[in-house]
Amino acid sequence: MAALAAFSYAEAFAQDYVPTPVTVSREKVRYGGKIYLSHVVLERQTIYGICKAYGVSEDELYEANPTLRETGLQKNAILLVPFHEQSPVAAEPESPATEPDAEAVAVPDTPVRPVKSYIEHTVRWYEDIDDIAKKYGVTVKDIMDANGLASQKLSTRQLLKIPVFSTEDEPVQESPLENVPENTVETPEEMQELPDSVQTQPVIVPQGFANFSLVLPLKAGERNMDFYSGALLALRDLEEEGVTAQVHVYDLNAGIPPIDELVKDDFVLGPVASRDLEAILQRVDGRVPIISPLDPKASALSANYSPFVQAPSAVDYQYADLAAWLKEDLQEDERVILVTEKGASNINASIAIRSAMAKEGLSYEILNYAIVERSVANSMMSLFAPKGKTTRVVVASESEAFVADAVRKLAVAKGKGYEVVMYAPSKVRSFDTIDGASYHSLSLHVSATYFIDYDNPGVARFVRTYRALFRTEPTPFAFQGYDTVRYFVSQVLRCGKAWTSFPDEKESTGLQADFLLVKDENGNLHNEAVRRIIFEKDYTTTLQR
Repeated sequence: MAALAAFSYAEAFAQDYVPTPVTVSREKVRYGGKIYLSHVVLERQTIYGICKAYGVSEDELYEANPTLRETGLQKNAILLVPFHEQSPVAAEPESPATEPDAEAVAVPDTPVRPVKSYIEHTVRWYEDIDDIAKKYGVTVKDIMDANGLASQKLSTRQLLKIPVFSTEDEPVQESPLENVPENTVETPEEMQELPDSVQTQPVIVPQGFANFSLVLPLKAGERNMDFYSGALLALRDLEEEGVTAQVHVYDLNAGIPPIDELVKDDFVLGPVASRDLEAILQRVDGRVPIISPLDPKASALSANYSPFVQAPSAVDYQYADLAAWLKEDLQEDERVILVTEKGASNINASIAIRSAMAKEGLSYEILNYAIVERSVANSMMSLFAPKGKTTRVVVASESEAFVADAVRKLAVAKGKGYEVVMYAPSKVRSFDTIDGASYHSLSLHVSATYFIDYDNPGVARFVRTYRALFRTEPTPFAFQGYDTVRYFVSQVLRCGKAWTSFPDEKESTGLQADFLLVKDENGNLHNEAVRRIIFEKDYTTTLQR
C-alpha cells in the first residue's frame, strides 16, 4: 500500500509543456574537466527555449545531460548547460570590486518598518506557502491576502510580498516532512528482552529484523513526499541485501496515530515539526524512541523527554566544527577576523560562533558594523595580514543582507591583492542574492549537516534509480529519507530493541548526511556528525570530510 502511494505521487509529475520564459543562470560548476552553467528547469519550459536562451545547440545540451533524451525535461531537474565565450553570462560585464555607495546597500533582513509594510520573497524550489509563513512569522492567510492569491499553490521563483507586522524575523533552520496511510504490518509479539542490569551494564543483543513507524504530514508539501520516497528506496535496497525491515506509515494530517501501535515498534521516525514531535512524545511516555528526522531546532525537546533522538546535527555542532576547522587551518603569521552585524535583531549565530571560537582558544580581531556605515572596507583591510599572508574571515551572521554586504567588502580586499579565506554558517548556501562565484573566489568554508557529493558512486546509483522509479530528480529531502531509514534500521539490527543504549563508536557515512550519535546530559542521543565543504576557486565544491 505504501509503495502504491509513492508511485502514484511520481506519476503526478507528468504534464504538458507550454513554453515558459528562461532566465539564464549565472551559477557555474565544473564537471569532467569542463565548466557548465547550472540551470533549474521550471514548469512548462522547453528544450528549444533553454537552448535559445543559453546560445547552445540541442546536441550540446543532450551531450552534457546523457539521460535527457530518455527522461525529457522534469520540473526542478538541474541541467548542465555548456559554458563558452558566446554564453550570455560570459558576455555580461563583471561588476567592479568597488565599495558600493551607502544609498545602494541592501536593507537588513529585519528592518524596523510600520505595520502593513512589505518585504519581498522569491520562492525557492523546495518551499511551499506554509514554510514561507513560518519563516517570516506570519499566517498563510496574510500572504494570500497580500498577494491576491486564490490558492496556496506557488511556483518556483514567484515573487511574493510578505506583510511585516513586527520587527522580528528569525528564519527557521533547515526543516521538512509529513505522513501517509497506515500500512498494517504485524509486529512480532515476542522480542528479546535485555537483562535488568542494562542500565548500568548494557549488553548488545542483535536483532534479525526491524519494525518502525513513519509519521509524516504527507499532504503538506512535496518535500514530505520526497522524504517518504527516499525512505521507500532505502527499504527496497535493504530488502535486496537480505534485511527484513517493515514500516507502518501514518499521515499526520489524519491525526495522531494509535499510540498502542506506535509503542510496539523499534522506533518512530517523525513527525517533523517540534510541536508535533512533542505531542507524540507526551503520549508514548518513554515507551518507544522518537526520532526527529529533519528539524535541527527540535533538539530542545531532549531536556524534557526520553528516549529522544535528534537525527540532523544541531547548529551548535556545526559552529563548533567550523571553529575547530579554522584552528586546524591556521598557519603562523596569518590573522583571523570575526565580522558581526551591529544592531542585529537576531544575534544567535554571532553568540554561538564566538563561544565556539573561545573554546578553541582562537585569537581574533573583531569588526562590528552596520551595513549603512561608510568606509567600512578600509577599516576591515586595516585588520588584514600583510599582502602575501592569508587572512581568515569568519562572517558570524545568518542575515542575507549583511552576509551579502560582507562578501562585497571582502571582494574589494581581494581586488586589492589581499589573500582572504571566508568561513560562515551553512545557511549562507541558500542565499539567492549572492552570486555563487563570490563564494568560490573567497574559498568559502562551511560546516554543514547536509552535502551531496555527486562524484560518489552511491549517489550516482541513487539518482539513477530514483529517476527511473519516480521520473523526477531526487531532492535533498529524498536523500535524507534514504540516509535516515538505512542508518536507524542498521542500529536496530546491530543492537536490538535497546539500541538507544549504545552510542556510536565511529561515524557512519550516508549519501548526503553522516551520523555519529552521542549521549547528552539527559541520556538522549544527538547526531554530532558534520560535513566540511569548500567552495574551490575552479568552481567545484568539494567535501573535505
